[in-house]
Amino acid sequence: MTLQNNDLRVFDLAALLGISLTLLAAFYFQLAWGELPCAFCNLIRVSLMIFGGGLLLNLWLGFNPWNYVLSAVGALICSLISLLFLFVKAPPDSVPTGSAIFGLHMYSWTFLVGTAAGMYCVFMLAFHAMRPSSEASEMLPSNGALKSKSKPIIAGLFIFLVGANVLSAFLQNGFDHFRAGGQQHYRMLYDGDIMKP
Repeated sequence: MTLQNNDLRVFDLAALLGISLTLLAAFYFQLAWGELPCAFCNLIRVSLMIFGGGLLLNLWLGFNPWNYVLSAVGALICSLISLLFLFVKAPPDSVPTGSAIFGLHMYSWTFLVGTAAGMYCVFMLAFHAMRPSSEASEMLPSNGALKSKSKPIIAGLFIFLVGANVLSAFLQNGFDHFRAGGQQHYRMLYDGDIMKP
């Protein structure tokens, strides 16, 4: 059984939705629970956006192996930063950062997500390599491109989340560097009242 172009594009669309939901979950904890992202967390978000960017290029411009390479780089960065975060929190006297979801903290989940995303890129490149040679040469959208009402909605959600993350990082740090210990407030909205969180 060989997968058709539309089947592979559906996988990319589902993966982009998954990354968007992951970024939405991070925003939920940031806005509803007041858990501002630390420097590691912001870098993990950037790596997830890089992964999603490669998928978005595939969906709008047609398949190109370099798009999956871009996504794989984002997935690798996500896994490595999350693993570094796990090592930082590994000592018994270390205090976990943030809330736990099903017993795992966000940096544990992003390590699993980043690793799965990297494997996804490898499998998708393999599936594209198994296509017939007439389809394998396709680099641009064709008449058989995915026609779905969900495609612009999911792509729009992802683009909105990228913009929201850029705005959030700016409000949190301004033009200064990220603080290693994490932020307690949005620096650009902070009026100097030390009693405010």
